[in-house]
Amino acid sequence: MADDDRSIRRGTAWVSLASGLSGVLDLITTVTCLWLWLSPAELGIATLAGAMLPVLERFAGLGMTAAMVRQGDGDRRALSTMLWIGVAASAVVLVVVIGLGPWIGDVFGAPILGSLVIGCAIKLVLQNAHAVPEALLRRDLQFDALTRVRIVASFADAITKLVVAYWGAHGAPELRVWCFVIGPMVNGVVRSIGVLRYRPWWPALAFDRAVARSALRYGVQVAGGELLYFIYTNADYLVIGRVWGDAAVGAYRLAYELVLDVVRLISLVTAEVAFPAFARPGMDRARAGELLIRFTRQNAIALVPVVVFLAVAADDLLAVLYPPLGPAATTAARILCVVGGLRMISFVLPAMLAGLGHAADSLIYHALAALLLPPAFAVAAWAWPDAGYVAVAWAWAAV
Repeated sequence: MADDDRSIRRGTAWVSLASGLSGVLDLITTVTCLWLWLSPAELGIATLAGAMLPVLERFAGLGMTAAMVRQGDGDRRALSTMLWIGVAASAVVLVVVIGLGPWIGDVFGAPILGSLVIGCAIKLVLQNAHAVPEALLRRDLQFDALTRVRIVASFADAITKLVVAYWGAHGAPELRVWCFVIGPMVNGVVRSIGVLRYRPWWPALAFDRAVARSALRYGVQVAGGELLYFIYTNADYLVIGRVWGDAAVGAYRLAYELVLDVVRLISLVTAEVAFPAFARPGMDRARAGELLIRFTRQNAIALVPVVVFLAVAADDLLAVLYPPLGPAATTAARILCVVGGLRMISFVLPAMLAGLGHAADSLIYHALAALLLPPAFAVAAWAWPDAGYVAVAWAWAAV
């Protein structure tokens, strides 16, 4: 237990380092590409492709990486079975996306968008190469090795993104927007090489039906919960766009990203360590309760100062970071700070449930949120239209 506690502390520090550095590199390279080589329209196309990636990932993975951590037990036959399920699912997604690519481009009026989405699907197939060894490292709480690999992969991603964007601006214009797909592809390849170096592993030509049924039952529940989370945390944009228009969506999004995106990124550090910690063999009720308190307290210590600062300085931060948005954006940001404070446990609870093997309960948790939040956004917009998008922020706080 003492070794696990030490690994959890070190793991949190390592994951924080990797997440922070990755985020900074992504921001710097994106801003650099936009300033020097890409147009806002091209960035918008890349953003649309990126917005589809979380959905593709859930269908392409079917929760197998979580199943490997929770159910793998180091058994080569079982892990190989889960890997082949992931390979098959990602291949099916790739075939479907290839077929839908031209249609996607036509719907959004940007033919290259379909090609970018196909590129994202290819990345999902390639990343199967490091799925099992990475899951084994997570299961053993070896976040130091994972972080070293992730840092190298992030630098490779950043350099590739800049090189491709530069090349596109100086001879191959169609490549400019591709920097946002080729960069992550290189990231995945480097990650596979690095993870396999730390944890060599090769699959067996084996498939166990009993393992497949158990892994699919668990993995689909995990992936389904993540998909529902993606849906209900984006439903507010749809309601605001439908009722108050695109400008309101843009203003609200900036307030949302200032607060809840920051809360999410900080909380995901805790959740990334929490899931394999709860999935450790021999986890009993007392130890699980101890870890839940520990991770919740850890999240609170990290989040409370940030949320308080954002609430106090929301008007100044929005004025400095973004164009004039008006007082509504400041009001929405401060309301969302309350939401961020209330959601400190909401990121730990699903990780605990999934880690303990109660993926169905985690799915129910997300299903309830998906049933409550979108209607609450719609009711708030209908009942309080004069308040503008602030009404939707209040709906977040109420539910």
